[in-house]
Amino acid sequence: MMVLLKIEWLKLKSYRAFWIMVGLYLFILFSTIIGLPAILDFLADKANDNVFIKAFKIVAFNFADIWQNIAYVAGWRWSIKVLLALLVLIVISNEFTFLTVRSNIIHGLSRTQFMVGKLSVIFLLTLISTVALFIAGMYLGLMFSATKTIGAIFGHIYFMGFYFLELFTYLTFALLIGLLIRKTGFAIITLLSYNFLELILQYYVNDDYEKFLPLNGINGIVTGLNSSMLKIKTPDFDMSMILQEHLSPLSFVICVGYLALFLGAIYLYMQRRDL
Repeated sequence: MMVLLKIEWLKLKSYRAFWIMVGLYLFILFSTIIGLPAILDFLADKANDNVFIKAFKIVAFNFADIWQNIAYVAGWRWSIKVLLALLVLIVISNEFTFLTVRSNIIHGLSRTQFMVGKLSVIFLLTLISTVALFIAGMYLGLMFSATKTIGAIFGHIYFMGFYFLELFTYLTFALLIGLLIRKTGFAIITLLSYNFLELILQYYVNDDYEKFLPLNGINGIVTGLNSSMLKIKTPDFDMSMILQEHLSPLSFVICVGYLALFLGAIYLYMQRRDL
């Protein structure tokens, strides 16, 4: 694995666009997460009924619920993670544009090793994103949380693991698109267009089955915000309709299933397609 990562490093270390996009992604990620309190203040000022927004702001950044809330914001299907997906498309497309994939295989790299090398880059990008999100979450939590015990801080830290899984699966999906299409521009158009296409498909799919659509399945684990300190239920209002209070084991299985499907498709493509 380290040898394959070293090969990928040699390809990317002088690729300025790669580092610019990574830096831009991290800047936007930190700015967005750390700026969430200001965003909620802005929404409260613009909303006619801002009681819920103000109440949610008070408790949203408390340990341990903060991990779920920032995982939802960073992992939203239209969020900044699209930048990382575009980066994956550019990296894999360049392999075919500059014929480095053939050069690697001619010089002794197997097709499986080439695939693992690209997945190791995706793994590293996902890890960097998760660590950055954790740092931003710790900053917000320490700033706003009333309770700072070890138990409170790490109580729901497993949401960082769910975020990692969702992001890794999404970037693997982008890798598959890049392999199938190979041309950077067309691959980017395909990825972005599918986001809209799936929204259209949802209107024609039964509500019980829309969670099985690919992007819904990938993003199905962390589907909303939550706060254990804000539970309101009246005859006219049920907070559980807005907040995600429970995790669905089925959603976890669907996400892992799509990851396995994408990995299997990538493996078959690399083994059978002329490179």
